[in-house]
Amino acid sequence: MGRFFEGKYAAWMQKLVSYRRQESGLYREIADRLPLDGSTRVLDIGTGTGLQLRAVHDRQPGSELFGLDLSAAAIKTARIALKDLEADLRVGSIAAAPYEDDFFGVVTCNASMSYWEKPRGCFNEIFRILAPGGEALLFEPHREIDIDAALDQIRENMSDQSPLRRWGAVRLNAFALRRGSRVGMKLYSQQELIDLAKSSSFGENSSVEETSLLNIPIFVCVHLWKPA
Repeated sequence: MGRFFEGKYAAWMQKLVSYRRQESGLYREIADRLPLDGSTRVLDIGTGTGLQLRAVHDRQPGSELFGLDLSAAAIKTARIALKDLEADLRVGSIAAAPYEDDFFGVVTCNASMSYWEKPRGCFNEIFRILAPGGEALLFEPHREIDIDAALDQIRENMSDQSPLRRWGAVRLNAFALRRGSRVGMKLYSQQELIDLAKSSSFGENSSVEETSLLNIPIFVCVHLWKPA
């Protein structure tokens, strides 16, 4: 996984992006799609500022919150952002998850898998830490997208924002989608993700479907589940 995303500069950038995502309702939309029932344990991979976990709490206050991120600077920010909540926030990698077997009811992440060096091994770790009957929903940008259409939707979503903020958001997303490989980002095709999931411990207990978040058509949802 890229060293860039473990540094303080990356954590600062992540903080800016994360608060915009919270403001836009992205984290609420993801939380609404998660199977949050009762007091299940929820892990957010690549949690960054932890604001996805806050959206999970708002959706289901009984959830036990866990966040994992490679960046110590990001986890420090998350601890401040979630200081009013009980949340287990750790520096670490999903490639060697610091949790016991059969532990989580729900695992999620948003645009984190693009930086995993060995995604099949990470899928195997998710399988290990999921409890029987547990589910993982991973929301990721993929390679087979119309970038111009995506950027047009971002402009529309931010039509109520200042021209400078709108320009900055479009430029940042354009860089990530067109040149993200320069900072360790790798986008997969839908079929590559299907093959990775089916060759992991999940086997046929997996699906990969195109989806949109905030009406932006660049995502797939990688759905993985562990039989009860």
